[in-house]
Amino acid sequence: MTDRTDQLLAAGPTSAIPLVAFLLVVCCVVLMYLMYGADSDGPADVYVAGRSVRPVTNALALAGDHISVITLMTTTGLVTLSGYDGMALAVSTAGSLGVLLLLAQPLRNVGEFTLGDTLGARFPGSSARIAGTVATLCFCLPLIVVQLVVAGAAVTFLMGLSDTGAAAQVCTALIGAVMICAASLSGMRGNSILQTIKTVVLLVAMAVLAYQVLDAFGWNVNQLLHAAARNSTDPAHYYERSPLHGAGATDAWSQLSMLITMILGAAVGPHMLMRLNAADRGDSARRTVTYAVGPVAVFCGLAILLGFGATAVVGTETVRAADPDGLAALPLLAIQLASDGTAGGLTIALTVSMIFLTSLTVVAALTLSSAASLAHDVFARGGGRDRRATTEMRTLRWSAIAVGAPAVVLAVALEGKEVTFLAQFAITAAAAAILPTLVFELFWSGYTRAGMLWSVYGGLASCVVLQMFGPAVSGSATSVLPGADFAWFPLEATGLVSVPVGFLAGWAASLMTASRSKARGRYKDLEKRALTGAGAADPPGRVR
Repeated sequence: MTDRTDQLLAAGPTSAIPLVAFLLVVCCVVLMYLMYGADSDGPADVYVAGRSVRPVTNALALAGDHISVITLMTTTGLVTLSGYDGMALAVSTAGSLGVLLLLAQPLRNVGEFTLGDTLGARFPGSSARIAGTVATLCFCLPLIVVQLVVAGAAVTFLMGLSDTGAAAQVCTALIGAVMICAASLSGMRGNSILQTIKTVVLLVAMAVLAYQVLDAFGWNVNQLLHAAARNSTDPAHYYERSPLHGAGATDAWSQLSMLITMILGAAVGPHMLMRLNAADRGDSARRTVTYAVGPVAVFCGLAILLGFGATAVVGTETVRAADPDGLAALPLLAIQLASDGTAGGLTIALTVSMIFLTSLTVVAALTLSSAASLAHDVFARGGGRDRRATTEMRTLRWSAIAVGAPAVVLAVALEGKEVTFLAQFAITAAAAAILPTLVFELFWSGYTRAGMLWSVYGGLASCVVLQMFGPAVSGSATSVLPGADFAWFPLEATGLVSVPVGFLAGWAASLMTASRSKARGRYKDLEKRALTGAGAADPPGRVR
């Protein structure tokens, strides 16, 4: 860290308010997860809250699922470091809901609980469910690890404990322990309540910080923007595309790839698909996504404003010195605002609570989605209905531990290391493997089981290969392995190639196996169900 960063930490509030607030929030979260847990041990109640979540509540919870702590920190940080490119990323965060809006109603009509259920609606059998589970784990596990690492580091940094690596590890382990409890005990109902609260707290906390930023510049937005450009590393081009990606052809393709990956991948996360299944009908799922656009758009606007504020108040060089990816922008801004104001301890406490809740709720949702996929699609498929439900709920709790415990251990081990490439891989995996599969299943009668498998596994394989041999892993000073150079793929975000690979693999395999496939006959029934909701899973007690 630079001397400027050390000065900010030293100038921060020394009261115990942030620590007390953090512990109080932890206790309240655990209590609420226990209070608002599932009403019964039935799969429908645990996985999708009995399909009884109303559209407005579900929309706030969906917005909470969409806004992870890595989204919060990365968006603010990229605006701080690069200006224009950060704003483009923020807009793409909101734009991804447009993709989900197109798919929401048919997905709810076709789906039941998990991604494996959605694929199995057209392709019965274990292969579709296993493919759905693999795709779910490839998306959820990397994001769980990244968010635990980022949240642990940010919370300890804000409380003035950033020089103690053990403090960040303890905080990471604490968030992970609460996450496992939340996923195994409360289910979708408790997570919906906490996600709704989290969304409100997040927007209020960001609005308070934005108020302080604007107040520091006399509510003169032009003055704020000029100060941001002046404190950036390239004042003349801060509001142009060049600061982050440069002006070359490769850099232009890199930016396009990043935006495509974010828009397409963030729309089809398995935890968000489970959220749609919590709606009672397909049209309610569509309204859920429509209502969620508002909170996400407000978040994006506030994130851009806070990014400019961090540049103007803290400075790009200080932020980059603390973290090359800009993840320290928001904590440093909060510390600076706290040192300049009269309610410093409260500012830090609010920011700590915001980051903790943002991390915990999304990580709990990802863990629930992973555990549900393992329990429902892989381990609990035999026996009678009642016996299967009892076994499935017991398996769910063990699956939550099996997913959460290794993720916590890995996050603790990776504390202080470069992990953002894992988030990039997860989003790309969703765009390249899950999105092509869903689009073809819902809208192409010629899609076959082989095509589905090739979409999933081909898309995932392309993500792994291109990410492994790209600049995110080796070949640059900011790579995971800065001392090595075996990169031959030029783009950090691989979606520009991986997404077409997923679509092409599914299309080609379907054409080659069309003559012996039985999937065409099932498509007519699935199409009717997707468009009309006839045969869709109903809430308990409802007769269609």
